[in-house]
Amino acid sequence: MKKVFLSLLFVAATIFTYSQTVEEVMAKYEEANGGKNRLKAIKTLQMESVMKMNMMNQSFDISLNSIRERGKLYRRQMGGIMGMGNSWTMVTDTAGYVLIPAMPNFGGPRGGGDGPANPSGPTISKMTGDDLKKQQHELDCAGPFPMLIDYAKKGYTAELQGTSKVNKEDCYKVKLNMKDGLSAVFYINTKNYLVQQVDATDEMAAALTGFGSLMRMMGGGRRSLKASILYNSYKDIGGIQFPMKQIINIGPVETVIEHLDIKMNEPVDEVWYRVK
Repeated sequence: MKKVFLSLLFVAATIFTYSQTVEEVMAKYEEANGGKNRLKAIKTLQMESVMKMNMMNQSFDISLNSIRERGKLYRRQMGGIMGMGNSWTMVTDTAGYVLIPAMPNFGGPRGGGDGPANPSGPTISKMTGDDLKKQQHELDCAGPFPMLIDYAKKGYTAELQGTSKVNKEDCYKVKLNMKDGLSAVFYINTKNYLVQQVDATDEMAAALTGFGSLMRMMGGGRRSLKASILYNSYKDIGGIQFPMKQIINIGPVETVIEHLDIKMNEPVDEVWYRVK
């Protein structure tokens, strides 16, 4: 009798889990992560991080700075590796630029965009109209996953694709369709409503991992890129839950990003707006 009762409880819990609508899941995500009003009140978001990666049989710790000012600026600055200088991606409400540093250890003609690496000197490339449109969602700074906040008002759509396990935890599987063909699948924990994993491809994978500018440096494109990102070590910062650690899997390569410091609503230094 006890086994039958437990089985019925399990079935009831399963039915309840699947009876959630995508709107309910997203609303609970907002609530669990600080509330919509608090998330939308973030005007600036600045993160200091370190990226730990392996490349060409060598291990590297690379400094990262990510700066956002709502509706005005997104900048991701990456420290130099293997004799290269710093690189950065910068997006504003009107333009976008990418700095590709000198690449003394790599061949190929000088160029920007998705072209080959630059062996001689640093090059600043201006984004095309399409590239700029696909990255201007980065101007949003409503928490760690701003694209999920008020998604419908932004013209995005969301689809609940059932549940799936991430590290033995049940998660809602939500596919978010953004503008200009961008999309990603978010795995939201059914208990605490924190994002545990995101799967993305192509331009969205490059944006979520921050590898777009690095791929430009190495002479590669962002298409046919597939990434799976695990998020953990959540920390309450100003009433908002931030994942302090990301584990990025691109094929057999694993890269770890750890956030060292996160600042909200502090003034952004004008130096981050400079192109040269």
